[in-house]
Amino acid sequence: MEKVVLDTNILLQIIPSSSDFHYIWLKINKGELAVCVTTEILYEYEEILSQRMPKELVSKIISLILDNPHTIRVSEYVRWGVVLSDVDDNKFVDCAVASGAKVLVSDDKHLRVLKEKWKPLVDLKTLQEYHKYLQSKIRSISGTRRKL
Repeated sequence: MEKVVLDTNILLQIIPSSSDFHYIWLKINKGELAVCVTTEILYEYEEILSQRMPKELVSKIISLILDNPHTIRVSEYVRWGVVLSDVDDNKFVDCAVASGAKVLVSDDKHLRVLKEKWKPLVDLKTLQEYHKYLQSKIRSISGTRRKL
């Protein structure tokens, strides 16, 4: 199962059922993707979601993440300090490295330093890039099934 770290801005975009990217949230809830989180990340999810959604819905979303048997909770990790322009974003990088996540999905410009100087450390993808990546995997699997 593929491990992924989601920046908060991505979580906000994949939760609404009206979103073109909602299928990613469904994949997480079905156990097709393993989301990796730290306590710091969960606190940020809760804080930011609470600014945009009713508290009951936020509690349900956090519970769905925590209760999912495929969620990977990372508790020990090295603080790499890669992102200097917004050090708060380092929690996502640290989680991705510690969990061995395949990709960190974020549209945050501060994390672009990963593509410039730290690509071997973490594979950063925007939501659009991740969407294309997942779609190509789906097409590849479908093509393989047809050949069988």
